[in-house]
Amino acid sequence: MVAKADNALRWALALIIGLTVFRLGMQAVNATDLFVDEAQYWAWGQNLDWGYFSKPPVIGWLIRAVTDLAGSDAAFWVRAPASVLHAVTAFLILLAAREFYDDWVAAWAASLYIALPLITVGTLFMSTDTVMLPFFALALWMYGRLLRRPSRSDAAILGFAIGAGMMGKYAMMYFALCAGLAAILQPTARIRVGEAALAALVALLVFAPNIWWNIANDGTTVRHVVEDNASWDGLRLYFDELALFLLSQAGVFGPILLIVLLGAGFAAARGRLRGADLTLLLLCLPIVLFVSGQALMSRAYANWAATAYVAAPILVAALLQNRRQLLVASQGLNLAVALALPVLFAAPYALTDAKGQSVLKRYLGRADLTQQIETVVRDAGLSVIIASNRDLLADMVYRLNDTDIEVYAKAYDGPPRNFYEQEMPYLGDGPVAYVARKPKGCDGALIAEVRGDVGQYRDRTFQIIRVDEPCR
Repeated sequence: MVAKADNALRWALALIIGLTVFRLGMQAVNATDLFVDEAQYWAWGQNLDWGYFSKPPVIGWLIRAVTDLAGSDAAFWVRAPASVLHAVTAFLILLAAREFYDDWVAAWAASLYIALPLITVGTLFMSTDTVMLPFFALALWMYGRLLRRPSRSDAAILGFAIGAGMMGKYAMMYFALCAGLAAILQPTARIRVGEAALAALVALLVFAPNIWWNIANDGTTVRHVVEDNASWDGLRLYFDELALFLLSQAGVFGPILLIVLLGAGFAAARGRLRGADLTLLLLCLPIVLFVSGQALMSRAYANWAATAYVAAPILVAALLQNRRQLLVASQGLNLAVALALPVLFAAPYALTDAKGQSVLKRYLGRADLTQQIETVVRDAGLSVIIASNRDLLADMVYRLNDTDIEVYAKAYDGPPRNFYEQEMPYLGDGPVAYVARKPKGCDGALIAEVRGDVGQYRDRTFQIIRVDEPCR
């Protein structure tokens, strides 16, 4: 049995390392443009702060650190940390699982995580989930250690993990909420009050700079999360959104694993789940249920339940110890996706829809349009571009950063609607080039029209007008 566990651990580590090397190699030939959010995160890193318009600051800090060390702002260096961070998360999940179960379960849990469709997609882009999940896994590991033995140092690390995770994405708060729920429902899931208080204090201290930043900036990030993301419309129920969200979870976790997870939930409701199984369930399923509620009230994106899939692979691996054929089948399916998706991103035009558009059109065509705009503006003898479209601004700010052309957001009469309006509104005079599909609020002469040829902007026309007066 020990030999089997040792072999499982070796295979798990080999899989984590092998997939990570493969992903980094495929990232080097990724043919897609930086998505609007990725370009925005890069822009955050150009002005280091304790918070930003829509998210806390860690992702901007990390991208800045990596691109500075690499001496390049190329898309590869913006995205490369994602593969490494998910490998770190998988290793921390292995360590966490050993606190709840044996080495065999730990090896399978880490192996399941690194191959999840959610994680495969997460290595192709740089996202706030990616920078938060290692801290969630670290918190789970320390929590497991504290359930087995008292330790002030482990409690302090637990607090650090929660606070630092919150500095990456506010969804980290799910850990504290789920651990609190587990403590209420199951005595064996409780850590000592003193250690819980120490962890809470350290978490607050680590997270305090972002609290201060929000206070100083009119609660910008919190307001964005509550108003723009939640966006409830009274008591109206959206059953179609709920169905879509639940279907998406089969995609991000894998259909077999999701069925096992939901089955565990029904077993717990009937009082048939105990001990570590129940503790792990309470650390993941409530997140899925909460986000399902959000989907029912408004909408929810597939990744909003990402934190559930730190504890979930551990629980599913434990529950399927005696049904290993299901583990193998699920892992085979997920590995096929893990190998195929990076290849698709390296050849994004290989798979098209009925209209001949790449299925990855959202991630194509941005650089091409920016290049067209730059050429027109230079030929017109201008050096300042303003726009109100966030997608356009994100790519232009990123790609024209090292040129003599300056990019600004068109000043908006009201609370800023995005990072660019908050941090870089144009308050000067003309002449400037104003880019928009239908320019509004500024009078000027049409210089040229540019048209997207592929991807996101295919068949979309943008006007570039010269504005010589202040444009507000």
